[in-house]
Amino acid sequence: MQDLFNAAPLPPAQARLAYPLVQMFDPAVTLDAWLAHARRIARRKPVHGGMIAVRDNRGILHAVFTYSVERDFRRGACLRIADLIVGRLPGALVNGAVLGAAQDLARLIGCKTILIDVATLPEITRPLDHA
Repeated sequence: MQDLFNAAPLPPAQARLAYPLVQMFDPAVTLDAWLAHARRIARRKPVHGGMIAVRDNRGILHAVFTYSVERDFRRGACLRIADLIVGRLPGALVNGAVLGAAQDLARLIGCKTILIDVATLPEITRPLDHA
């Protein structure tokens, strides 16, 4: 059976396609800020870092993340996944595709470990209920 999702580098010229996903995650991020971030990431050599998009077979983008290679003095090269944004779909297929993409990338680059940064937005403060 053919995979439902595939992962591939997201070139800066296509970074605009990921913006609706970024905006759903954090509406405060402007398109200009997102595109500037994508251009900064694209300056890296692929063996040192980049941006990956996860799309379905129709080409619809469901997840995006950046990666960088860091050195751990105990384990050597470590693949660090950051800026992870995943659309919400029922089930765990998209999450599995992201994890599979990270594992494939780690093998390709020669990293023995993977570190995934999970970003959270500040919680909206609510007034205390003093009843």
